[in-house]
Order: sequence, then structure tokens, then C-alpha cells
Amino acid sequence: MNPATKFRRSLLAAAAAGVVCAGMAHADEQADARAATACLNRSSIRTTKVLDNRNVLFTTRDRTTYHNQLGRQCLGMNRTTPLSFTYSDSRLCAGSTFTVMLRTGASSNLVPYTTPGTNEHIALQGPSFVPGPTCELGMFSPVSADEVAALTAATEVTRKSRRRGDRDAIKTEAVEAAPAAQPAPENRK
Repeated sequence: MNPATKFRRSLLAAAAAGVVCAGMAHADEQADARAATACLNRSSIRTTKVLDNRNVLFTTRDRTTYHNQLGRQCLGMNRTTPLSFTYSDSRLCAGSTFTVMLRTGASSNLVPYTTPGTNEHIALQGPSFVPGPTCELGMFSPVSADEVAALTAATEVTRKSRRRGDRDAIKTEAVEAAPAAQPAPENRK
């Protein structure tokens, strides 16, 4: 083989190896994007959604959703519960603690409210919260939109099955009334 042909073949082999390596690097990047992470920056967290007493979703500014499954149940935590997080160096990490804020009723803080029809401005008493249980976060695992829907549906089914009305209700049915009893014939002597 002449040197020019050898050079072309080695150049083609190097190019093919480069394509294979680039494909592997892209696959590694995708795997890294799906890998669990230990921390999220405070400034990147856009929303937090509590699913139940063990599952919390965090959505970041780049629209990535992370599922955080707690190591154990956090009593008092449900879909409507506000949480107070403890940040370390402006980061929320696995092992960080948070406090469940329990609603105690109306408080002395006034919340401005505008009546929609009349545009009348009034002040209503806002809710009052007290610190409840303190719980610990787990790892942050990125999840797809389909996985978010499945998690939400699974926790919704669990929540519905716990409702007292569904679980403990006494079921009644309409029944036909029994025919009226006929008076017994009188015995005459």
C-alpha cells in the first residue's frame, strides 16, 4: 500500500473513533442529567410541591423536576402544608432538615383583600402557623413529566383511599316495604 492510502485509512479510522467517542460522551451526558444529585441551589428552586408525607417535588428555573423521597414519613405533612427549609451555603441538600408548619387558625396578621364585584378593600385575618415536626430530605432524583404524573396519581389514589367517607361510610339501599300484616280472624265461641 502506498503511504497516501495508509494515511487516508488511518484518518478515516480516527474519524470513526471520534464519532464513536462523541456518541459515548453524549450518552454519558444524558446519564449524568438523569443521575440523582445531592444538592440544589436555593436560587434555582422555582416551586416545591408536597405529594404526601414522604414525597416532595422540586421544580427548578430550568424546568427540571426533582423527586425527593424522604427516608421516613414526616407526620403532619400533606399537599397543603407549608414547609420551612434549612439552607446551608444557599443550598438545599440531602440530609438538610425542614420544618412542617402547622396551621393553628386565624391570627392577628391582616391580609388585604379586594372584593371582585365592588372593588371594596377590606382586611381579613390571615392564617397562623406554628412549627411542627422537623424532617430530613433525601437525594434529589430528576424525573420526567410522565413520572411526575404517575407519582401524583399514585399519591392521589392513596389519599382518596384514606378518606373517612370512602372508608367508613355506612352504605344504604332502598328496599321494598313488607306487606302489611292481615288482622287475625277472631275466634268466636
